[in-house]
Amino acid sequence: MVPGAENRRALSMAVPLAGKWWRLAWQLLRGTWTVSMRFGRLDAGQRAQAVQQWARQTLNVLELQVQADAPLPQNFAGLVVCNHLSWLDVLVLQSLMPVTFVAKSEVKHWPLIGYLAQRAGTVFVNRGRARSAQSMVERTTAAMRSAQAVVVFPEGTSSDGSQLRRFHANIFESALRARAPVQTLALQYRQADTDASAAAAHFIGDMGLLTSMRQVMATPGMRAVVRVGECIACEGHSRKTLALHAQTSVSRQLQQLQSTQNPHHVASQ
Repeated sequence: MVPGAENRRALSMAVPLAGKWWRLAWQLLRGTWTVSMRFGRLDAGQRAQAVQQWARQTLNVLELQVQADAPLPQNFAGLVVCNHLSWLDVLVLQSLMPVTFVAKSEVKHWPLIGYLAQRAGTVFVNRGRARSAQSMVERTTAAMRSAQAVVVFPEGTSSDGSQLRRFHANIFESALRARAPVQTLALQYRQADTDASAAAAHFIGDMGLLTSMRQVMATPGMRAVVRVGECIACEGHSRKTLALHAQTSVSRQLQQLQSTQNPHHVASQ
């Protein structure tokens, strides 16, 4: 190898990555300015549109493409449930439709991101506290009754996508109270060039947020694939049967996603 060639190669990779971090930092600052200075002058529809546009711009910075097999309704009022793989899931779904999220209470304390989530109307819940869970049900019920779409990840935690975890039934109580439909979605991350599973997108185990962000930033060319599943009417269901029905629907969609993957490539890290 030519002396210094390895250092030049490392530098050639580091410079674009540093620029990418600067663009992400600028995008986060733009989001902070928007929710702090503009949201007070916008109505609910305009705020939702601003969040959707910001999510799309952030995904562009991350070089993450989004592909959905069908258009998602822009005026959906009800519960949206999806498998959970990463913090990226929020940006992906925000880019596709105006939504309100339910998130674990820890997210509120993430630097800057927690503030953005709060200002965007995220409903936080501490599942270990009955009062917090009850408040979550009441707030999401009210949101659906006022014609909003509420996104939840009923598995309760993120995974590598190899197996769908059991759906927690308590969140489905809000759909029953609001008499709202439940839209099921399935999500998968792939490498755009090989169609293999993009393990770099997964936010799992004891991984810290910064570690996950570094992984995502260093892995360009990923694609989020969203499959739109069944829209379930809540009539005749208990929250347990509704949760089971939704889980079965998401599981079926995930199996169909997996069947369309290129079987000749292994997952990339």
